[in-house]
Amino acid sequence: MHLVAILVAVALLVAGYVFFFKSLSEQFQMQHEINAKLPKTDQFEPVFWWLGTWGRFHRLQEELLPDSPRPQRFRRFRLSGLALLISGLLLLALTLRK
Repeated sequence: MHLVAILVAVALLVAGYVFFFKSLSEQFQMQHEINAKLPKTDQFEPVFWWLGTWGRFHRLQEELLPDSPRPQRFRRFRLSGLALLISGLLLLALTLRK
């Protein structure tokens, strides 16, 4: 029984990482679409992502890509990945604790 729970937890963790990396891919694709619409001098290429950077990114996305489905897909992938990672970690912790 423990082996099955561990395998399920590992599968959840792997799926969580896949969704997390898929959300990063959506984010980078949105960033490239935004940069394609901006002049060369105003390109959005942050080195560090912090709250101000996220705010600017969302403002640019709303201005330049108002009808893009990417932001919703990005949020869905990010939330799904987070939920899968947390549930996998909890299941693994509870299984290994016993």
